[in-house]
Amino acid sequence: MNEQKPYDPRFLHLIFSALLMIQLVLTSVVLYVGSESAEILLLPFEGNTYAIPGIAFVLVLLGRYVWNNGMKEINGSDNLLEKLEILTKIHIWRWVLVQLGTLILLTYTLVDSNFYYFIFALVNIVYFFTLRPKIFGLIGET
Repeated sequence: MNEQKPYDPRFLHLIFSALLMIQLVLTSVVLYVGSESAEILLLPFEGNTYAIPGIAFVLVLLGRYVWNNGMKEINGSDNLLEKLEILTKIHIWRWVLVQLGTLILLTYTLVDSNFYYFIFALVNIVYFFTLRPKIFGLIGET
């Protein structure tokens, strides 16, 4: 009765697509709301000019750290099911951290009415897109 469902890595693509769609919808909302006051202001003496993109960059680095530690954990495990579960977790954690950085950048775009942060958010979204799951490449499928 208490059988474990077989692991299906295709759900990674579904999760990735949902997170990407959330980012794109938020980007569209920011563009719509901020379209009247679309200014790119580089204010070199304000702390937010460097701190907000810096926070997003630190979140990207934290995601990479989670990924690297997860890969080390995968190499130390012999159970295939456990390896796939770890791989799923590190994918999701990395995506969430990168998406959090994008959310912070988009929020500050609206709060400060400065599309300077929006440029970094777009870079973050492109980077997020490069993090799509590559699990099928591990088993030879495309």
